[in-house]
Amino acid sequence: MEEHDYIIVGSGAAATVLAKRILEKNPLTKLLMLEAGDLIPAKERRQWWNYTTCAGGPLPYQYTYDKKSDNQSTIGKDGQPTWTTSGGRVKAFGGSTMHWGGWALRFKPEDFQLFTNTGQGADWPIDYHELEPYYAQAEQYMSVCGDETENWQPRSTPYSVPPFQWTAADGEMIKAFHALDIQPGKMPVARYRKCMTTGTCKYCPYGARFSAQYVLQDLLENPDFINFNVLTQSVVTKIIAASKTKISGVDYINNQTNQAFSVTAKKIILCAGAYEIPKLLMASTSKNWPRGIGNDHDLVGRYIVTHSMLEVTGKAKSNPHGLWQEYDFPTLMSRTYDSPEQQKNGKLFLFKDRSRPKIDIAQLMIDGMSKIEINKKIRGACEFKLQAFMEEVGQYESRLSIGEGKDRFGLPLTKITYQKTEEDDKRADTHLALMKKIIEEMGLEVIKTFKQTPRGDHTTGTCRMSATAETGVTDANLKVHNVDNLYICSNGVFSSNSAVNPTLTLTALAHRLAEHLNQQDEVTHA
Repeated sequence: MEEHDYIIVGSGAAATVLAKRILEKNPLTKLLMLEAGDLIPAKERRQWWNYTTCAGGPLPYQYTYDKKSDNQSTIGKDGQPTWTTSGGRVKAFGGSTMHWGGWALRFKPEDFQLFTNTGQGADWPIDYHELEPYYAQAEQYMSVCGDETENWQPRSTPYSVPPFQWTAADGEMIKAFHALDIQPGKMPVARYRKCMTTGTCKYCPYGARFSAQYVLQDLLENPDFINFNVLTQSVVTKIIAASKTKISGVDYINNQTNQAFSVTAKKIILCAGAYEIPKLLMASTSKNWPRGIGNDHDLVGRYIVTHSMLEVTGKAKSNPHGLWQEYDFPTLMSRTYDSPEQQKNGKLFLFKDRSRPKIDIAQLMIDGMSKIEINKKIRGACEFKLQAFMEEVGQYESRLSIGEGKDRFGLPLTKITYQKTEEDDKRADTHLALMKKIIEEMGLEVIKTFKQTPRGDHTTGTCRMSATAETGVTDANLKVHNVDNLYICSNGVFSSNSAVNPTLTLTALAHRLAEHLNQQDEVTHA
């Protein structure tokens, strides 16, 4: 059996960075990528028309989303599940960048020192300044637009693309921000190519929003990379340990034919996300790893945490300026409460809901309304919504494990044991009170507040990095503790979660890992 140089499990944001950087360093590298999902065509006009002309979809990748039955969650005091993954992940070639909003925010320096600063959670074994050059690489790689003059954190380079300007509908909320000493900011977005502002970002016909799929397709079409291969519909079922310290390869099954295969590699990198990686590690038992690889201290799957979303909706009696949604992503945000001063109380990342005021002019025309009727409708009562992500701290008792049964891709179902703390609820109420002040400062009537059940979109912590094997799963270089050739590059390695989206930080970690691996290969071949 021919041995690969690398096997990468997963095909999302991190996997793509690693493949690109490794192949560019040595085009002849034997690299195999295994993806459980299928390849869904991107920038396909027929599918785009289906999406735009049918209310609410269908999105071409709709069937890849988690269903409610795909995870078995604990039940909270109100009788509702305490966690949901429904609609949160895309299982396909390119991973969840197929549907992400492109929000690309850096963590702040204090986010890497949560325990030192607050006595809660854990510190990262690396700091912001060590990761900062890789943040710059990640922003260049994904063509992130932004305004560095806002100075939310130290930067060594400017954004490569100017920011999207605030929309007209942002104006009243910006005034309220200023009145309450909240600094407004422009949302950094991974633009990648020129955006035509069609408002259909979840299936872009131009490839304007970054997706790992575009990069992977370019790599596969490059004639220099003759030893690079991606196998879709391939579910990795077990990691094979040759000894306590070395991995020899993986077993996988084609989920269409049920054929089983084994492949070997010098190095294995797990990029399949914060859910599938811990389940795969736990399933990979042997005499050397009775609890699963990397799980001697029962830390695989522990400390699962995500963001809870908070919302406050306000109603205006009229909309005299005819304001409406202009993009399918927010342009107004603030990190004023995502700050060192707020860290002990749980940080808050504020942003204006992208879809308010929501006026579907095309649908009004389809409904037969005249121009006069549509203008009256536009200028009538409308709603604005302020949203936020609230930072939460991973708890040892909150964990992910293997559930009973398999999903339609052949992946094991997920069991999640999670309970919010009373402190989290108190923090959420305090944050909602602040958000209500903003809505009221806009002169609006507060008609609804909402605390969302924790969702799987931004899950972190299930294989967190640490200084020692007794406190985490991977080391500072993302290598599984005490295993020579197994690496994890996913949100699961985050030691803490911050208050903002994790994708840019993950992409920065992937650039850092790629550099580390390329340096190792240089030494090996010297």
